[in-house]
Amino acid sequence: MVTQPAADAKDPHAVEPPAPTTTNGQVVVGDIPALRPGFQPRPALMAQLNQASQRPPMVLTGAWGTGKTQLAAAYARARLADRWRLIAWVSAGDNETLLAGLAAVAEAAGLSVGGSRPGTADAGQAVRHWLEADGSRGLLVFDGVEDPGLLRPFVPATGAARVLITMAQEPMPELGTSVPVDVFSAEEALALLDGRTALADDTGASAVAAELGHLPLALDQAAAVIAGQRLGYAAYLAKLRALSAGGYLVRWKDGGEQPVPPGAAEAVLLSLEAASAADPLGVCTGVLALTAMLSPAAVRRDLLHAAGQTGTLLGGRRRVAVPMVDQAMERLNERSLLGFSHDEQAVSMHCLVARVVRGWLARRGRLAPACRAAAFALEESSASLAKTRDRAAVREVLGQVMALLENAGAVTDEADEKLARMLMRLRFLALDHLIELGGSLPRAIAIGEPLIADLERLLGSDHPDTLNACDSLAAAYEDAGRVAEAIRLFEQTLAGRERQLGPDDPDTMRSRNDLVRAYREAGRVGDAVPLVEQTLATRERLLGTGHPSTLASRNNLASAYRATGRPAEAIPLFEKNVAICERLFGADHPKTLTSRHSLDLACQESALAGNEDP
Repeated sequence: MVTQPAADAKDPHAVEPPAPTTTNGQVVVGDIPALRPGFQPRPALMAQLNQASQRPPMVLTGAWGTGKTQLAAAYARARLADRWRLIAWVSAGDNETLLAGLAAVAEAAGLSVGGSRPGTADAGQAVRHWLEADGSRGLLVFDGVEDPGLLRPFVPATGAARVLITMAQEPMPELGTSVPVDVFSAEEALALLDGRTALADDTGASAVAAELGHLPLALDQAAAVIAGQRLGYAAYLAKLRALSAGGYLVRWKDGGEQPVPPGAAEAVLLSLEAASAADPLGVCTGVLALTAMLSPAAVRRDLLHAAGQTGTLLGGRRRVAVPMVDQAMERLNERSLLGFSHDEQAVSMHCLVARVVRGWLARRGRLAPACRAAAFALEESSASLAKTRDRAAVREVLGQVMALLENAGAVTDEADEKLARMLMRLRFLALDHLIELGGSLPRAIAIGEPLIADLERLLGSDHPDTLNACDSLAAAYEDAGRVAEAIRLFEQTLAGRERQLGPDDPDTMRSRNDLVRAYREAGRVGDAVPLVEQTLATRERLLGTGHPSTLASRNNLASAYRATGRPAEAIPLFEKNVAICERLFGADHPKTLTSRHSLDLACQESALAGNEDP
């Protein structure tokens, strides 16, 4: 497990997760996008979304940049104004963000999730059942779905709740009623360009719209550059045609990206270069770089503030005041490179914009520094969670860590040892956070196995970091029911800690207890007995015979003797516990009574075995 430095829960650099808004019974969860500068209402599509009956769910489908998310956000904001009792916005681009969003809905709605250690998938099921039973005036939006199979178990199948889904894939009838979202009409494109540029040149605007395929995302970028640089349409077209963004579109995933519409990447690149040219201090560029490395769902405003205050945003320990960071975000929003959430507490970046930004950074040799800045910001945030039980905050940081690991995966190499070690620490964090939250054990195991292999290769099998990671992965195996694999790692961890720390160290004792538990789960109680004997001897020597931990170990050993058919050896241990409990707590104390009952059972078993006279 990763040991984080102790930190006050009120650390000024802590990143606060999105808090649900509740007013007069209304519950608002998630980062609903705010109105964008060039938004076009598209009445025909909005009429479809406003149909009186929306069973089954409505699925907005279309290529990148056609405005699916903005339409869903407009619908959500309208329901917010109508005082609906629930408006929940769940980013669903990957399993972690999907489950985290559903868990936030469950918590905000006060839903009871079963189990002593419920997982996030349990919370998702609770939300579904709640909305199926009582979804009146409730809206649930799943935005940016990439894998419909992950989403399907959590979509309400019945009930009155309104459900919107946005996805770039082809329509899937089993999810709901498809609402295709295409590019702008010629009139809509002209309305956006004219509204933002104030140029009375429909011919020039039509030429720009045609060049960009009437794609809303690209037109929004173009309008921002034309207005910001006071260009004419012809001058903008000349700049656009002189660019080729193909070299900026490095594959950052496993080749699963959507095709990029013609001209879209070039429009983003022009906007990015214009923002950089107007940014002599580099604050806007720093905000863009940090945001592009993190989750496309949302990045907390507080995280960007903290990065500015710690000197991470610009590097070189140059601090940036909070108002300057806010001003940079406002400028980037005006340029449509970032968008605010409705409550203005988070910013988001379209995945195509993020991809171009990362390519732009790579071409300038600034991608690794951007990765380091993001990693440092997340380490600072995670440190504040070391002694808290704020599951929402843990989910928030986990989502950002997972996003950074994915975005940085294609750029790390052995030459950048500092970055490699920072990402290694973040992999630690991701493993521990996944185990802590539950419900994502397969992902935890998928992260933990290569992490341990890398640690053993780089640091050795007995290094504390390696042993901590083995401990965490073993716990994931155990929770997933893969007890044999857990035992192998617990044995490895115990042996390493005995070599490095000695048999009496608290971490060694904890490893021994972990292994005992796993042996018992596997039905190997006999293998556990020598370890329990060792633990009892150590505690009697270090803590004394009457210490609560010693009493527990003595009881554990006696119970292990009984379980292995050795009740006669259990009897003197139970007798000793009875005598100590009577002396410390009295004859009628529950601990005394429990010890006496265990002693009676051991005596009966011994008699039946022929070790005592009946």
